[in-house]
Amino acid sequence: MLNRNSYISSIIFILLLQLSVSSQVKFAVGPSIGLTLPTGDYSGTTMEYYNGTKYGLGSAVNFGGVFKARLSALTIKAELNYTSLSNSGNSEPGKGFVEVKQSIFIIGAGPEFSFKVTGSNITPYAGIELLFTSFSGQTTFQGVSKVPSGVFSMSSATRTGLGLGAGVEFSFGKNYILDLGLKYNLLNLMGKTFSGGSDRLNSYTALNDERDPLYPDDKHPIGSNRSISVIQFNMVFLFGF
Repeated sequence: MLNRNSYISSIIFILLLQLSVSSQVKFAVGPSIGLTLPTGDYSGTTMEYYNGTKYGLGSAVNFGGVFKARLSALTIKAELNYTSLSNSGNSEPGKGFVEVKQSIFIIGAGPEFSFKVTGSNITPYAGIELLFTSFSGQTTFQGVSKVPSGVFSMSSATRTGLGLGAGVEFSFGKNYILDLGLKYNLLNLMGKTFSGGSDRLNSYTALNDERDPLYPDDKHPIGSNRSISVIQFNMVFLFGF
């Protein structure tokens, strides 16, 4: 798996390489806000979370920032994005209380390809990004069988993934752009691990997106690799210069 330094160095190298081939570069930067929807194994219910099949997280608002360097039809994009996800409910039908929280901080970079509509201020685009994601969180258990009651922090973790996106830019004035985009992010394409222990609580105090080698057992409920993916609807207000 790429470590943090090599990942950031790769982003910088790609950006500088692209900028060096053209002197007619236009830049844009601005804040973003949107909605993050967990999909697949990252969604689900708190009962599925307790059973080790899914993470059981709900949707949440995300915030961030975007930088674009445009070279004709090709744009180099870099972005930061933060979301705090949560969900609460029973551990079993009518029994136990579980509250699960996770925060994800995504660094992404990659090319976008735009398709200018002649005579219009509308520019559709599609792109792909390399993603580096940091995960943190905590779980609260109250009256849940097989685990103690209390608030338990999750060990922080990082994963490398891939993002696919498309959207449309609306230009107005000389230097302003409203960017509406849709993205699918597979956050743990590389780096899945399991960090277990001797009791069931250890299954919830790490990201544990790889199968527990001691499954099946009451103390080891995670029986398969789990994919962490989200769909994001983002709105970005860009200032050109």
